[in-house]
Amino acid sequence: MAKVVARQVVSGSQELVWHVLSDFDRMPEWLPGVTSIEHTGGPPKAFGREHVAQMEGGVEAHQRIVAWDNSRRIAWRNVREVRDGRDVASLQNFRITIDLRPSAANTEITLTGTWSGGGPLGLIRSLTNRGRITSELEQALANLDELLSGGAAGGD
Repeated sequence: MAKVVARQVVSGSQELVWHVLSDFDRMPEWLPGVTSIEHTGGPPKAFGREHVAQMEGGVEAHQRIVAWDNSRRIAWRNVREVRDGRDVASLQNFRITIDLRPSAANTEITLTGTWSGGGPLGLIRSLTNRGRITSELEQALANLDELLSGGAAGGD
């Protein structure tokens, strides 16, 4: 199992950060590459939710919420990635986990990306994608910090 971790303290209480992260329609505001989210099944905000994340470049990432611990943890797994009706997933069992922890008046966010190898080709894909995934997780944290410190986190 391959793993990358990015961590940052962001402005705002744990409840405020949770409010933003658990509003999946806001994902394009902070997660690089996501242009829109469509809820496709399960509850709107809980374990078992399913949605399709439209990505830059035309990829549809079909995702399922696999962990939900109110105000502390959300995790989703890519069930499949599709472009023009064809499976284009480059990593197997790709999962993002978001952990929140209070840090004084702010919140420490830990983003963890994990995936499995899948033989020699999977190992090569893993090595070539590690840097990109790390960069995307770090950018997501920077985007969240900017969003939260800019007062745009209020939403609805």
